[in-house]
Amino acid sequence: MKPFRVIVTSGGSLITALLSCLPLGCCVFPAAFSFLGAGGLTFAMALMPYRPYFVALTALFLGVGFYFAYRPQPAQQCAPGAACATQQSRKLQRVSLWVIAILTLALLAFPYVLPYLPVT
Repeated sequence: MKPFRVIVTSGGSLITALLSCLPLGCCVFPAAFSFLGAGGLTFAMALMPYRPYFVALTALFLGVGFYFAYRPQPAQQCAPGAACATQQSRKLQRVSLWVIAILTLALLAFPYVLPYLPVT
């Protein structure tokens, strides 16, 4: 057999073996994810005493993000005839930071709002 043909045959066999695992997605993966979910919930409950520290760390990181998003940019000193980089807009950075901050505040407030939500 030629070496090229061996490579193609071996590669095809490997791809076939990998693709044969796809039908497991309907049966095995949902069960595995449900076990991971239960384990993840247990792990999250174990971290509950550290929630104030995580909230403080989140507030610190958001504060640093707002500092870097809104700090004044230094004026560039360009020599005459030299090429300088143009100032980049921070609009996308600021908008995404505000979206993340609002989502974070909503998630932080959720445990306090949860008892007042109507249950059907």
